Amino acid sequence: MDSEYDLICVGSGIGGCAAAAAAADAGARTLVLERTDVVGGVTAVSGGQIWIPGNRWAAALGIADTAEDGARYIDAVAGGHNDPARTRALLGTADEALDLFTARGLELRVLRGLPDYYHPHAAHSTAEGRCLEPVPLPADALGGWAGRLRRTAVWSVGGDGGAGTSAAELVTGQALAGHFLRAALGAGAQVTTGARVTGLRSRDGAVTGVVLDDGREIAARLGVVLATGAYDRNRELVHRFEGVLDDHGTGSPPGITGDHLGMAAALGASIRALPAARNTVQVGFPTGEPDEDGGPRYRTHWVVHPHEIIVNAQGARFADESFYPAINAALHHLDGASQRLPNWPAWLVYDHDLAERGVVQVDPGRVVSAPSVEELARRAGIDAAGLAATVAGYNAACARGRDDAFGRGERPWTLWMSRLAGSGTGPNPTLGPIVRPPFHAARLARVQAGLGSAGLEVDTCARVLRWSGELIPGLWAVGNATARDDMGFSAQSGTSNLRGMVQGYRAGRSATC
Repeated sequence: MDSEYDLICVGSGIGGCAAAAAAADAGARTLVLERTDVVGGVTAVSGGQIWIPGNRWAAALGIADTAEDGARYIDAVAGGHNDPARTRALLGTADEALDLFTARGLELRVLRGLPDYYHPHAAHSTAEGRCLEPVPLPADALGGWAGRLRRTAVWSVGGDGGAGTSAAELVTGQALAGHFLRAALGAGAQVTTGARVTGLRSRDGAVTGVVLDDGREIAARLGVVLATGAYDRNRELVHRFEGVLDDHGTGSPPGITGDHLGMAAALGASIRALPAARNTVQVGFPTGEPDEDGGPRYRTHWVVHPHEIIVNAQGARFADESFYPAINAALHHLDGASQRLPNWPAWLVYDHDLAERGVVQVDPGRVVSAPSVEELARRAGIDAAGLAATVAGYNAACARGRDDAFGRGERPWTLWMSRLAGSGTGPNPTLGPIVRPPFHAARLARVQAGLGSAGLEVDTCARVLRWSGELIPGLWAVGNATARDDMGFSAQSGTSNLRGMVQGYRAGRSATC
């Protein structure tokens, strides 16, 4: 690692590698700095999906769609929290970015039958074609870097199944991270691990390089791209931007601590936040195993199986459990009379049919069990009469085959995911009664997935803005480090990878123009 480069990209996920590839492809001497000992960031532990309306792979299958239709869909579901111009700039640049990355080996394919989250109810939604996944990548395509990619436990949602890596092939998020790492390396970028950036060098308000935690300084003639991810592992920032999460963990890897916010704020950068209810903070559990930092490992839990419900302390259901954006929004509901969140804490309640399947990955010390629903409620600290009435009402809904209270399992997206998980049978495989003792209750935790409600405000070229609206010369930010005002919220699986790819491409290109 030398003391001067043209462009420095901080972070080795899709955003940092996309920016490095775009800049190096244009002739810039580019460096990617990764603070941990492995590369890939949040991208590597994601499901690997990338959401691109009007993409070339869907067109090849005869699926009619356009980037403008995708933008209108976001307009329809974002509730006014997206900037339509930025939405269109993001989606309208995707095809141009793909020209570069497919030329450098990126291979994607359509996830057949996977609809938009809000299809068919939202205008301009589609039944399939927008969600893509990477074609499995031979590990030897990365040479010695294959063993330095972060491992993932996320299951593929494509036809091949499987999780993480084998000795010979990368899939899901590792494959996507691998494709972009290969693009950066192939374009001539240098990648260095174990190098934590703690500050930005500047002169006359313009960014001129970075400072490492060991005191070394590296100059960047064109500037710096912040691709550090969000702030899942910084409890102060989580509290500030996501609310009071009294039981909180993350599925994100170490290093996602919000460093970009402090470094850029020192130069007057604007930090913009969406309402926390519009972010993706899922529910799940600590598993009882340590993560890479030695703390508790957390897993999300998607309620797409029969024989399980989510209830609050009154024993009441409060959302369509099979659709995680509905759960997150309901957990933020504030009772103005008591100034309390009536739906938090919350519990997963399930019977022994589900317990025997092993799909609830939870620290056993977090589970209480009982021979009756009423006794279960008493042991868990849930209102017994309320839980008994809720279970009886839910079981009656299962007998009818329809959840009239919340419409559980009726969204095409939910049905697709439920069938993928092999959760049940029949027209609504998410429904199944809670009848077989012993009964179980596990108190839920909030589990972040690498996304934040807040981020640095950038323009359509990913250049960081000051509060005044002026640019900070020489500073770009991409992906989950940026404010989500282009999407309005976490509207789809794959939108974060889309943002990382396009913003990274725009940052690398604008730096070298």
